[in-house]
Amino acid sequence: MKIRHRLALQFTVLSGCILLVIFILVYLLLQSYVNNTFFSQLEDRALITAQVFLEKDELARKKWKDVEKKYIQAIPGEDGMIYDEANQPVFIEPGAVNIAPAIIQAVRYHKKYRFHYKGNPAVGLYYTDNQGNFVIFVTAGNEAGQAQLMHNLWILGGTFALGMLMVFLLGQWFSFRALRPINYINSQVKNIRASNLHARVKKSRNDDEIDELASNFNDLLEHLEKAFHMQQSFVSNASHELRTPLTAIITELEVILQKQRNQEDYIKTLRSVLDESAKLKTITNGLLELTQADTDTQAGKEHIRLDELLWDLREEWANKHPEQLLNVQMLQLPEDATRLEITGHRELLILAIKNIIKNAFKFSNNQAVDVALDCQQEQLLITITDHGIGISPEDAARIFLPLFRANNARIYPGFGIGLSMAQKIVQAHKGQIAVSSEPGQGSTFSISFPAPQHI
Repeated sequence: MKIRHRLALQFTVLSGCILLVIFILVYLLLQSYVNNTFFSQLEDRALITAQVFLEKDELARKKWKDVEKKYIQAIPGEDGMIYDEANQPVFIEPGAVNIAPAIIQAVRYHKKYRFHYKGNPAVGLYYTDNQGNFVIFVTAGNEAGQAQLMHNLWILGGTFALGMLMVFLLGQWFSFRALRPINYINSQVKNIRASNLHARVKKSRNDDEIDELASNFNDLLEHLEKAFHMQQSFVSNASHELRTPLTAIITELEVILQKQRNQEDYIKTLRSVLDESAKLKTITNGLLELTQADTDTQAGKEHIRLDELLWDLREEWANKHPEQLLNVQMLQLPEDATRLEITGHRELLILAIKNIIKNAFKFSNNQAVDVALDCQQEQLLITITDHGIGISPEDAARIFLPLFRANNARIYPGFGIGLSMAQKIVQAHKGQIAVSSEPGQGSTFSISFPAPQHI
C-alpha cells in the first residue's frame, strides 16, 4: 500500500475513533435526557394522581376540576396505584400494578424513587395528607421517547458514515498535497543515471524536512559522483599499470619466437618475463591488500600507545635500513600516558606509517626523514616530513587515489598503492590524513587521531 493511501486510511481510522466516541457520548447524553424527561413526566403524573384522589376535599372546586382535567390526559399505557400506611391499595382498584413492599419502603425512605417496573419506567412518590401518609406509584412505557432515540440514532449513524467518507476523501487530498514534494523528488531521482551524476535534486526553498531530504540526496549524489570518478580513475590507472608489464611480456615473447635463438637469449628473455611477472604479482597483491584494509581493522583491536609505536618503528627501521636516517621526536607529551592511546590494529597502523616513510625516503633519495608526535587538546598528531621532490597542488588533490602516481614520481619505482592503503587504514581508525607540499620543497604528511577524551 502506498504511503498516500496508508496515511489517508490512518487519518480516517483516527478521526473515526474520535467521531465515534463523540457520537456515543451525544447518544448517551440524549438518552439520559429523554429518560430524565420521562421520569419527570411520571413524577408530575404521580403528583396529579395524589391531588385528584387526596386533595378533593381541600381544593377549590374550579382548581380541582383543572387538576382532574390534567389527570384525564394520561400518558399512553399509564398505570398507577396508591398505598396507605399499611401498604394496602386505596382509592384505585388493584390492577396490573402490584408493587413489592420493599419498593414501597424505599419510597417512604427516599420520598421520591425512580425504578423500572416490568421493563417500563416507574416513579414512587411519598405524599403527606390530612387523611394520612400515602405512597403513589405511576408507570408507563416510553414509546415516544424510544422512537425519538431510534430516530436520532439513525441520524447519528448516517452522519458518522457520511463523515467517514468526507474524512477519507479529505485525507486523500491532504496526503497527496503533503507527499507531492516527495513525488517530485522521486521523479527527479528516477532520471539520474551514471551518465548524469552531476545532476542535483531541486529543493522547494521551504526549509522543511522535504528540503532536508533533498539536501541529503544531493550529498549522496555528490559522494556517488566522486566515487564514480574515483572508480574510473582507478580502472584507468590499474589498466595502465597492468598493461605495461603485460605488454613487456608479450613483446619479449613475440621477439624471441620470431627465429631460433641460442640458450643465452632464451635465459635472458625468461628472466625479463620473470621480472615483469613479479611486477604483476606485486600490483595484484597490493590491490588485494588495499581491498582488505577495511575488513582487517575490524578484528584484533587493542590499546596502542602511539609514542611506543613510533619508537619501536624507529628501532626496526634502523636495524633494517641503517643507511636511512629516521628521526623521531615527541612534542608536548602529557603526564597521563593513557592520553597517547588509541584503539586499533597495531600491525596495520605500522603498515600505514611505513608506507609513508618508505615514500619519503624513496622520493628524497634517502635523505633524513623526520617523524614527530604532538599531543594536542583534541587530537594526537603524527607528522612525517621529507626533503624530497615534493608534490604539485594538482597531484596532491589526487595523491591518495589507488594506483595514482604524480607526474614527477613516474621515474621512481612503485605502483601508487601505498598511500591509498595508508589512508584507508587511518580512516578505519577514526583518523584523518593530509599532505602539505610544494614541488622541490619536500612534503609533510599529517596523521591525526581524536584524543581519547574526544573519541
